[in-house]
Order: sequence, then C-alpha cells, then structure tokens
Amino acid sequence: MPYRFVTHEDVPNLAAQLTELSNVAFAEYEGAPTVDVEFSRWYARRPGSTPGVCVAALDGDVMAANVLVAVQNLNLGGEFLPCGIVDTVATHPDHRRQGLAHRLMDMAHDLMREHGAEAGVLYTNPANHPYQFYTRLGYVTRAQAAMLEGAPPATAGACDVRAMRGDEAGTVRELVNGRYEHYEGFARLDDDLWRWHRVERPATMPAQVVVAERDGRLVGTAALADVMVLLEGRQTRVTVVSDAVYDGAECLRDLLAAAPQERLMALHDVRAPEHAALEQTGLASAVGEVAMVLPFTERARELLTRPAGPWCVMVESVVGV
Repeated sequence: MPYRFVTHEDVPNLAAQLTELSNVAFAEYEGAPTVDVEFSRWYARRPGSTPGVCVAALDGDVMAANVLVAVQNLNLGGEFLPCGIVDTVATHPDHRRQGLAHRLMDMAHDLMREHGAEAGVLYTNPANHPYQFYTRLGYVTRAQAAMLEGAPPATAGACDVRAMRGDEAGTVRELVNGRYEHYEGFARLDDDLWRWHRVERPATMPAQVVVAERDGRLVGTAALADVMVLLEGRQTRVTVVSDAVYDGAECLRDLLAAAPQERLMALHDVRAPEHAALEQTGLASAVGEVAMVLPFTERARELLTRPAGPWCVMVESVVGV
C-alpha cells in the first residue's frame, strides 16, 4: 500500500485526525486518556512543537501513523540541553506491521537534529512491544518510573490548602523549578510552558493549581488535572497530580486531599523521594514506565555516562495533561 510521509504542515484536518488516531491506537493502553479535538489543538501548540518537526504517514489524505515532537531544554546528566521529546507514536490498527513507525521515527530524528536537538527523549511501558522497538532504534533506559494510583488520603490538617491566586503564579513557578530543576528530564517552567500548562488548557481537561499555606507562608503546591483514562479496562475519571512540592508528609497529604475525584494518579521515578512519599499516603504502583534517551551528539553521549539522578517524569508526555 503506498503511503506519503509528510510533516504536519501537509496533514489535512490535523486536529480531527490526531484525535481519531490517538483514541483508536491507544484504546487498550492502561492509563491512556480519552481525547477530543479541543485537546488535540491544544496539545499541538505545546512549546517547542511546530508542524514542521512532527511527522505522519498518510494513506491518501487519512493519517495512518503519527509522531509528535517538541524540542525543549531538558536536564540531562546535570546540564540543560535541547532535546526532542517524542510522544503520540501511534499507528492505526489497520496499518500496523508496515514499518510506518520506524520510517516516521527516522524522519523525526532527522528533523530534531535540524532543529538543534542533541538527544531524543521518550516514555514507554517496558512491558509493551514498543519498548523493544525503541531499544532497536538505539534508545537506552535512563530511568524506571511508575504510575501510582489510589484514593485521596484524609487531610492531615497541617496546612491550609486553597486555589492559587493569580498573583501567586510567580511564587508557584519558583517552588516547582526549585524542587525539580536538579532532576533529569525536567524542563524549567518558563513563561511559555506555564501559559500552555496552566492558562490555555482545554475546557475538557481542566486543571487547578492549589497551594498549601502555613503561618501565612506558601509551603507547597500541586496541579490537579481532571482526566478520563483507561483503568483496569474501564474509562474512569481521575485526578492526575503533577508538580507537587510539599514541606513534609502531612503537607503532601493535605494537597492530595484537595483532589476533586475519588481516584488519584501520579507519575514518578521509583528512585525519587516523591514516589516513596506517595506510597506512604496509600497510593500504589499500577503501571511501569521508563524514560529512554537516544543521544545525537558527543555532548549528549558524555552526559549519559554520568550517574543518573532522579528523573522528573513529564506527565504531559505520558498521560497528556
């Protein structure tokens, strides 16, 4: 079957096609969100992602396979360098085993290099077939992570938790950047990322930023996103917790207790203190996830020889929030 391999600049009805392909391709993936056209339009505006760096295979004018890329500065080996973040690698079930994903990944790697990326970064479940596929492409596992899931804990009453005020956005960004900027895989929350993450979100996937206050001082924060995902074979509405910063275990419990849904999800490197802290609140590992890296330059290869520190999992690349 003949296919055309193009960038997103040449894909008709891009948002609608991305929506349909994503929902079909990931229909059986545990933790995968259900998306709509509004979400796809928002996701395609992710900072560092442009139509000229994302690729697709077309059967006529219909998207048969896809790879999204965003080039951002990530911490790798203790230094920030431009990386191509790969996600939504999807092939329609009717077009699998045609080598489309391999061809598109090769195209994406070339475009990443042209846009200054020194490495490719992606996330996948190590128990699924794509893990072996990425390994054959040269990606190496840099971190083992897990999706933690469970019910919100009872509040500890140690902090007052409330919605963030608009004039507190700068302080919250400083809290998050200060907590995670030493973690590998972290992209600093600059103006563009903050606006995309927290201000321009689709109405169908709302997120509230909450803060924890003690003695008139902000001592914690978390983003709580409302998402419909596949859990245990059923579509379930959950609260996905990200960007959690907390002063002690009781502060974390208070932040989690503010979640609007009866089920919580969070993603963390199993070596990170956040993983252990969430387990202590009652959340349990449900699905494995790994962060994988493909170096393009000598600088990136040298950084990967350094001991790997905790990795900050990009929830927007795994769950889409």
